[in-house]
Amino acid sequence: DDVEMLKRSFIKKRIRRNFSVDKIMMRKVKTNGNLTISDIEPSPSFFTVDEHWFPGMRPAFRKAGHGGACCVSLSREEALAQGSHINLAAESWGEHNDYLLVGLAHTSVVWRRWYKDKLVPDSDKAMIPHTHYVSFFYAFEPRPPFNLRARSGYFCLGFAGDDGTEGGMFNSHSTLTKNRKLSQHNETFSCGQIHFISSFIEKVGDSSQTVVGYGINDCTSRLVEVSKKEIARMLFSDPWDMKIEKSKEMRKNMQPYELQMHLKW
Repeated sequence: DDVEMLKRSFIKKRIRRNFSVDKIMMRKVKTNGNLTISDIEPSPSFFTVDEHWFPGMRPAFRKAGHGGACCVSLSREEALAQGSHINLAAESWGEHNDYLLVGLAHTSVVWRRWYKDKLVPDSDKAMIPHTHYVSFFYAFEPRPPFNLRARSGYFCLGFAGDDGTEGGMFNSHSTLTKNRKLSQHNETFSCGQIHFISSFIEKVGDSSQTVVGYGINDCTSRLVEVSKKEIARMLFSDPWDMKIEKSKEMRKNMQPYELQMHLKW
């Protein structure tokens, strides 16, 4: 509504209601003086196959995340419980933090001007199709200055199961969402082109579990239950869990983005 009230001369590009309001919101934050900037920029806990496909200074996905949901607490004990070789040094956890707050953000493929260029072959555009989403976990200090302490690599969330394993009433439209899958570098993954996380809470009655709510291809919604142990594993990976496989086995076993989460209620 605030966008609609602005004069057209003030925002020359405002043509329709769904004009990108990120810059307007950021301007308000700076004006109010409540912009929080982390002094620490942690590296992802793991890298996905897009780092190999698009190396250097031309990554497929935007570096900055936005949207998503927050926050669930993760104690030091919960993080250490996911692996016997985890070393949470002060550099990664902080000296005086008994717990961290964890959130989820998403990012998408960087828009490139040549998407509209008819002279660019469709085969080149298909290598990095736009409007494809991935997500990641991030953890930050619960007290000022709220520095980031960890972030995971990218992952995507899957479709609703049609094998009777889903809880509750099955949405008949869920099958339609499978027509649009995440794709990069001519590889297709078993999750939606778009998944948008909108809720992230601790499960009532079981503090070791969380519940993530997300939409699939702007069509249907889904709830999945994710253990804090799994979240900690993605944020603070146990180096002994790393496994080097033979090249023939990698293509068979590696699923770069797909995070398997099972609905339990």
